[in-house]
Amino acid sequence: MNGYNQTPYRLGRRPGKQGPRPLPGNQGRVEKLATGKTDVMTRTKDTNRGTGATTIKTNDGAQRLKITKDIFTVGTWNVQTLWTTGKLELLRNEMKRFRFDVVGISEVRWTGKGETPRGDFIWSGENTTHTKGVGLLLSTKAKKAMIGYNPISSRLISVRFNATPFKITVIHVYAPTSASSEDEIEAFYENIEKELSRTSKEDLIIITGDWNAKVGSDNTNWENTMGKYGYGDRNERGERLLEFAALHNFYICNTRFQQKPNRKWTWISPNGVHKNMIDLILIQKRWKSSVMNCRTFQSADISSDHSLVLCNIKLRLKQRQIKPKIHGSRSKRLI
Repeated sequence: MNGYNQTPYRLGRRPGKQGPRPLPGNQGRVEKLATGKTDVMTRTKDTNRGTGATTIKTNDGAQRLKITKDIFTVGTWNVQTLWTTGKLELLRNEMKRFRFDVVGISEVRWTGKGETPRGDFIWSGENTTHTKGVGLLLSTKAKKAMIGYNPISSRLISVRFNATPFKITVIHVYAPTSASSEDEIEAFYENIEKELSRTSKEDLIIITGDWNAKVGSDNTNWENTMGKYGYGDRNERGERLLEFAALHNFYICNTRFQQKPNRKWTWISPNGVHKNMIDLILIQKRWKSSVMNCRTFQSADISSDHSLVLCNIKLRLKQRQIKPKIHGSRSKRLI
């Protein structure tokens, strides 16, 4: 597809003139998939805030995170725009109130693709126009566990983490709105499928994003794809999402747990009348039992009509092993 970037990138470069650094050919892809074998993103969690994680050295000198709580927290949030002075810093500060490992961000509206100087935010946008755009905000632990990332298009970005017992690939998406054509919708799903085909089958795969689709609350005939605790009614785009999820063996985490209504809906109309659940987190069915909770946090505020969604998964992130420098090179090899 046009705009579908297949070049692998590694963290550690600054955006701008240098740009992301391509990986050596034998390293495969970095972003969400980095070598031919998947590294599932496992993350640890404290009961609420704080991690209690310590760094230990093994006999071979490798570093690994030792975490008391094996919870990986992934999220999704449509912030409407980060193309405003200080908006990224506002996002960082707001997320300090929550425990998270990686949060997919929709409608970033930055041009180009790359990462911030501190390496905690990576993005993929349009070449010249400040529209669409996706990104990923990473915790300190997630940065250390990251193998690499892949900025694919202004609607799709992926990242891969070293984790236990499997590596983790997180794909974040921003789906076309209801005003878009069927061709745009189909192209969107085709791009996700291409990314999935390039991801190691051994990885734990999570897809987060603003899907602009309503799956509703009735899971009749969709019991293996969604739970019975959805929200509202289903629309055509919701039907299309369910078909995609069923075909690729994904489960919609938002619908798994019984919650108060304000912990379900993720979008509210300007007049406050209409509320929908369209920001969703999908996980492979075989990992469904590892999902501990998934809910909306209305208290998170970044001047958007969408709300933050966080999902706790019983997994553990593992810090990347750092190889010794070779001939003074600053580059670090992937595991």
